[in-house]
Amino acid sequence: MEEGVDVGPCRAVCSIDLDAIAHNLAEVRRVVGPSVAVCGVVKADAYGHGAVPVARRLEHAGIDRLAVASLDEAAELRRAGIAAPLLVFGGVRPHRAREATALGVAITVWSEHGVRELGEALGASARLAVHLKVDTGMHRIGADAAPDALAAIARALAEGPFEIEGVMSHLACADEPGHASVGAQIDAFERALQALGDLGVRPRVRHLANSAGALADPRARFDMVRVGLLLYGCNPSPALGGALALRPAMSLRSRIAQLKTIPAGDHVGYGFTFRAARTTRIAVLPVGYSAGYPRALSNRAEVLVRGRRAPVVGTVSMDHVTVDVTEVPDVAEGDRVTLWGDDGDGACIDVMELGARAGTIGYELLTCVSQRTPRIYEQRDQNE
Repeated sequence: MEEGVDVGPCRAVCSIDLDAIAHNLAEVRRVVGPSVAVCGVVKADAYGHGAVPVARRLEHAGIDRLAVASLDEAAELRRAGIAAPLLVFGGVRPHRAREATALGVAITVWSEHGVRELGEALGASARLAVHLKVDTGMHRIGADAAPDALAAIARALAEGPFEIEGVMSHLACADEPGHASVGAQIDAFERALQALGDLGVRPRVRHLANSAGALADPRARFDMVRVGLLLYGCNPSPALGGALALRPAMSLRSRIAQLKTIPAGDHVGYGFTFRAARTTRIAVLPVGYSAGYPRALSNRAEVLVRGRRAPVVGTVSMDHVTVDVTEVPDVAEGDRVTLWGDDGDGACIDVMELGARAGTIGYELLTCVSQRTPRIYEQRDQNE
């Protein structure tokens, strides 16, 4: 938590290191090589980091493209002056097709019916850039990869006011190194590209890999990789990230609101889920699940206090977390506490580790930090 920032009596702050995001982009570029474009995924408010400031920093750092989930997210970036090419993953409804062309974005399409509806809404006066998403085995959103199905959607695109800018798919298990589905999906994507090529569809951008896929298999990189987690300094799998020197971009921090000493045998918090085995020094933090620190981390996590790890004890409540600081020398009320991220002195709590301890993934923790928790942006060059 930065000195001089008034975060109120019951608040935490998210410190966002924009230079770390630029550094992580450079690391991705170094690994994937100069011939592969990088698409920065800034959907869901840039995974909770703040879509506009993150997009600005990425644009300044030379990102090739940005991706969002919805047209509303794209419109927010355009209103903020972001000029980088934008891809809308979630597509658009026909009544907003003209808005998409006005914003100058590309949208994702995956069905013949949807393409024809968009074409009717656009008429002949506007052209819309599209990326055709093909289902290569994940069985989520995506066009059927059977040749006759691809022929039908290619015909609909050719007959409408569309520029087929890209063809894409998505990997299901890239964060599990050696999973057989990765190679199978790459092969399926190549077959789909060949079939589309035979139909005269030759996109400028072929893309399959997410953050994990960009590291799992170089064959998955094609013309562009779509990276979100890597940009925010998170390793999608312990077995994959060794080639990159990532820096976490988000640090969730609070301060000790109260210190108290309890005797052996006493309990802490709702439900008395923690019982002190010894005389214990307890720090109470004014942050809880309403700020985005999940209740599932009750008695399962650690925080950083004065550079040392201290265990979370008792049940995480709506606005408070209790921590055993018995082993932290000279601890005092008002001390800064890092719940995840970099504590500023070289120690770090990995949000992906916390996600696993909470029975979920780090993505969820990053995106669930409450909007009432202020984002404080750190950047050395304020002109960037």
